[in-house]
Amino acid sequence: MVAFLYPGQGSQRPGMGRAFLRCPWALAIVSEAAEILGYSPLEAWDDPERLGRTSYVQPLLLLVEWLSTEAMVREAGVSPDAVCGHSLGEYAALAAAEVIDWDEALHLVALRGRLMEEAARENPGSMAAIIAPQAEVERIATEAGCYAVNYNAPEQVVVSGERGAVKRAVELARDRGFRAIPLKVSGPFHTPFMREAEEEMRRALEEIEFMPPTVTFISAVSGRPESDPERIRELMGRQMTSPVRWTEVIRSLEELGIKEAVEVGPGEVLVKLGRGIAPALVFKSWREYVGV
Repeated sequence: MVAFLYPGQGSQRPGMGRAFLRCPWALAIVSEAAEILGYSPLEAWDDPERLGRTSYVQPLLLLVEWLSTEAMVREAGVSPDAVCGHSLGEYAALAAAEVIDWDEALHLVALRGRLMEEAARENPGSMAAIIAPQAEVERIATEAGCYAVNYNAPEQVVVSGERGAVKRAVELARDRGFRAIPLKVSGPFHTPFMREAEEEMRRALEEIEFMPPTVTFISAVSGRPESDPERIRELMGRQMTSPVRWTEVIRSLEELGIKEAVEVGPGEVLVKLGRGIAPALVFKSWREYVGV
């Protein structure tokens, strides 16, 4: 059994979608995306300034995940038995499971990126990865006045919040002998500072028809398989202020009997995290299947 894993913001890179341009089917998707977004993805993929902005990078990354999924199915003949996504990547997972259409996912993610960029402008903040046991990171976050938001691995948790609070968390972690790595992000994502943006996102989600997933969908909000369309809508409606429970997601893949997990998108962030959580699973990049 195979699972497709979709990464979130941070896995982007300049030119990340250009390799697909030799494929006629990919050109059709890029053209459709350009109509939805109102600009050329071909130009934006090569623009470091736009790739540094949340409003651009989120839809551009989702487009690459759409193309990568099509490549897996069309060229490698591999379809998933289960799907999951890290933060932004959950929208790709929803589309891959046919809960929503890919073009609907792109519309939603374009809105999500704009809302999060605006929220970050109004509420400046930062994030940092702390390499320590989860309980220790939670204590540090509480002391510092920020939030534990991405449970990426048993001993890697990302904290988020106001810049001063995250800086204090980094200092506390280092004082206690733990590694702490500030992240290059534009705001305090997955915290209550995203509440207003989340409310508008929830209204947009209400306008989309959610269908039952055609393959197992594992929510990064609950960490568990979810099959009821309205339950999935509700989880996505609070995604922007909820922690990413990635460790639980990978544990759920193990419980399902998944043997191989394929990261579908640029980079191998989820491959590396997964190997640290579930050594018995085989983690691969989609590029090992497709010569794009």
